[in-house]
Amino acid sequence: MYASRTGRSVAYTLCTIALTVFLVNCGGGNSQSTSQPPTGSSTFTPTTTLSAETGNNTSAADSFIRQTNGNAGAASVSKAPTRSLLYSGSTTKIYAHLVAWFGGSGHMDVGYRSDDPAQVSRQVTDMISRGIQGAIIDWHGASSTTINSAATLIQQQAEAHPGQFEFAIMEDGGALFQAAAANHCDVTDQLLADLDYIATQFEKSPAYVQIGGRPAVFFFGVDTYYVDWNRVSASASNHPLLLFQGTDGLQRSISDGGYQWVDIRSSDPFDSQLADQDAFYSTATSVPARVAFGSAYKGFNDTLAAWGTDRFIHQRCGATWLSTLNEISKFYSADHQLQALQLVTWNDYEEATAIEPGIDNCVYLTPSIAGNTLNWAVAGGSENTIDHYTVFLSTDGQNLAKLADVQTGTHSFDLGHLGLAPGTYILFVEAVGRASFQNKMSAAIAFHPGDQPPVALLALNQTGSLTMSATTAGSSDPDGSVTSSTIDFGDGSVANGPTASHTYAVPGTYDITATVFDNIGASSVFVTRTSVKPTSPGVTILSPANGSTVNWPTSVVASATLSKPDVTMQVFVDGTPMYAIDRDTVNTALKLFRGTHELKVQASDSTGAMAESTITVTAEPGDLTPSANLTISPMPQISPNTVLACTADSSDPDGFFIFRKIQFSDGVSVSTAGALHTFAAPGTYSVTGTVTDQFGVPASASQTFSVGTSGITAISK
Repeated sequence: MYASRTGRSVAYTLCTIALTVFLVNCGGGNSQSTSQPPTGSSTFTPTTTLSAETGNNTSAADSFIRQTNGNAGAASVSKAPTRSLLYSGSTTKIYAHLVAWFGGSGHMDVGYRSDDPAQVSRQVTDMISRGIQGAIIDWHGASSTTINSAATLIQQQAEAHPGQFEFAIMEDGGALFQAAAANHCDVTDQLLADLDYIATQFEKSPAYVQIGGRPAVFFFGVDTYYVDWNRVSASASNHPLLLFQGTDGLQRSISDGGYQWVDIRSSDPFDSQLADQDAFYSTATSVPARVAFGSAYKGFNDTLAAWGTDRFIHQRCGATWLSTLNEISKFYSADHQLQALQLVTWNDYEEATAIEPGIDNCVYLTPSIAGNTLNWAVAGGSENTIDHYTVFLSTDGQNLAKLADVQTGTHSFDLGHLGLAPGTYILFVEAVGRASFQNKMSAAIAFHPGDQPPVALLALNQTGSLTMSATTAGSSDPDGSVTSSTIDFGDGSVANGPTASHTYAVPGTYDITATVFDNIGASSVFVTRTSVKPTSPGVTILSPANGSTVNWPTSVVASATLSKPDVTMQVFVDGTPMYAIDRDTVNTALKLFRGTHELKVQASDSTGAMAESTITVTAEPGDLTPSANLTISPMPQISPNTVLACTADSSDPDGFFIFRKIQFSDGVSVSTAGALHTFAAPGTYSVTGTVTDQFGVPASASQTFSVGTSGITAISK
């Protein structure tokens, strides 16, 4: 958890001076660009406010707060163009994948409705401001009214921004579910009907994505059912480009191209999963006639998704975002362009891929004054996530005037060039992030020309399990006296005075900031990132309790105290790694399947020291067992030995299915709801269909039958 800079209440001792200050010799070196005119003939006037610089400037809801899956809370986000993260000279079209299902009961509350016209307008405006040129809408059919209405609103907004923004439809497998259940998994007719609707309602728009004069339609998850793609390709309205996921989309005969997604192949949460990215780009370069949409993502964590299975790619403080974008440069350049890129995703909060509220780079700044020079230290994250620094001056702590932009690598600004009149001035430094990173504002520091600032010191002492005592009593002033101080504990609690005690609600990492003021009004700042946790050695699991009964989402809170502070922690469920973090506290949610499980938290530090703690919990005892249904249909149009096995009309009394598997007795196994299979020869065979509900409870059904020249002969179920 990181300290919020918005609305911080700090008492400043200020001289009464006007908000317009006259400048003398306003300049700077090659590393600094001032926003005020040179020489003293011009006035220095506030142009922004602290709340404007630190408040939410995105289309995320103001009420959206940081989630345990890693989504950052709504804040100020860099509007640097996304293209700046691609290879030099890129002309790649950049799109964002948009989900439009929020506002109903089936998805989490993110503070807005996806079919709110004002919200859609904000989203398109926000995307354009970040250099995103269009949205690819995850569409669930005309009957999904919220999503369909949102798609229409996106169309209207795209048309209102001609030449700046366009849109396309991605047919999601969810659009075909009812047809699959009713028609034994053959969804060809429904898919063609959907394509007719897309052609009539969306593709007619001048803002719809066209490639080579043909509208582009994407497909996600539709292959879990049977589709006669030859028929679709031959008869779909408007002859659209058919774009499929992954390298398969670049290789299948009826495909016009493919798009890459985010794939999770290993159990290492710190693996950015670039192998599939590389495979896609390598394949794309070998088939240049096929359309290729690359992908980039900030991470992945589906522990808060109802359909989640604890899949996890660590954001690594923005390193995953940068690495997925940088990977493209291994295969493409200004002389060999990637045609298009899809950002995964704009707003899928439930899988923690949302870039709408911005990406946290974990950075914090500590400002200081030495003579007439403002300095700042950068800590907590990598400077390669920062685009530049901006220095602001204020006389009241709220109304700000921009002094200069300073390039990364430089951490100082000469205040002597400003020729400031006597008085007290408040300074801020903002680390402006690279594209879609959150901006980070420093704590305020008060500068009095000619005065030596106080020296701020902060001593911390943990006096209870989660109670921290803090004091600035050791602070001093070389040419005066320390007269006041504040201590910001980093979770919204701010105390006045040299000594304070605070009890945190949960273990975690907090930025504790001390500000001390001298008798002239100058100040100094001390910032430390501190882990607040139980002091007992080894691993402590605070939640859930040993032997407890839990339901999704299961909160897992734990801490570790080892010989060194650089600790990595992992959470295991029944021996399988489910979560990891490079800190000494864990505060996450997990989905535990129905039954009794061993939950183990393990920690290690740089010396190789290890510790672990294990508990047992019982999960989801009230989950009801689903019922499997399996149908076998002959497919004589393909061959007498071909069948279509289908589990689409299986049922779950209190949920839905997250896994499906169809196992044929000749050894073929397919993890889809429907499976088309041709046996090598006539004979008697069996098929078993297994469905697993959202809490891991399976149900199976089997059939035995004969295939031959007369088709299928049922023998038993």
